[in-house]
Amino acid sequence: MKNSRKQISVCLVFLIVFCFSVSSAWAEADSPAKVAKEFTKAYFKLDPSMASYLSSDARVNRYEMDMVDLFFDIKEAEAHNKGYELSYMKMMPVQVKTEMLKSDDTTAEILVNATTIRAINPLYRAVGFVFGMLDEHETQDVITLVKEDGEWKIGPGAFDLPIPL
Repeated sequence: MKNSRKQISVCLVFLIVFCFSVSSAWAEADSPAKVAKEFTKAYFKLDPSMASYLSSDARVNRYEMDMVDLFFDIKEAEAHNKGYELSYMKMMPVQVKTEMLKSDDTTAEILVNATTIRAINPLYRAVGFVFGMLDEHETQDVITLVKEDGEWKIGPGAFDLPIPL
């Protein structure tokens, strides 16, 4: 009888901890920091899904030109000038830290610190670490987010995305 009460109390503690962790993850699901972090990961991986994080002002300029397509064209030209393909330009975010600078109901400013490495091969990080060839790149930027249709979106000027005119 005592053993069963002990098991019930242990299960109850695990259930309470699980509920708190799920509720905190749910509360962060649409926070400006979470959106900035997810955008940063997609940006450095050169993932076209980064377009879904951009506000309408950041995504299209007045000439109806898609800024994400322009960004990929610029990156492809940069890779070509170095003698590589676009895939060489991909970076793997190893660590992304965010810090809220300013926030109100419609806008937020997030300081993003990202540490990235070249995403050439999955073994690159291990081999590069062992032989001391691993180049980590530190990036810091302030990203402005705006509330658009009830969701936080990245405003114009994040990292080196082209700024719509």
